[in-house]
Amino acid sequence: MGFSRHATTPTKEAVDHFTQGVNSLRNAGYAAARGTKDAAAPKVNVVLTKVGLRKPPARKWPWVLGAIGAGLAMGGAAAYVWYRQRTESIGEALLTDELLDDTEPEERNRALTEELVDSVSR
Repeated sequence: MGFSRHATTPTKEAVDHFTQGVNSLRNAGYAAARGTKDAAAPKVNVVLTKVGLRKPPARKWPWVLGAIGAGLAMGGAAAYVWYRQRTESIGEALLTDELLDDTEPEERNRALTEELVDSVSR
């Protein structure tokens, strides 16, 4: 019967082969058009940009740098607030200890110095 499994008559077989050939040519045309478009698009875009018919693409790296800078600024502010709260609480604790301490001044100064050294080394 020929090459086609679905054909029952020679006429139908000829029509099937013709249809397959047309589909093959159409697919080949689409592939060629896609290849031409992909190959020519960068050059056409450069020409259109130079002529003024197309705007150049916006750069994205300034936004990235701005986001990184904003993150660093917020992190620095948070670290500064944390540092201030920590030093204030340590200072208040040391002042309270000093005011409530009944020991001799020399022993108090030595203990205060040791506390300061411990708090700084943490």
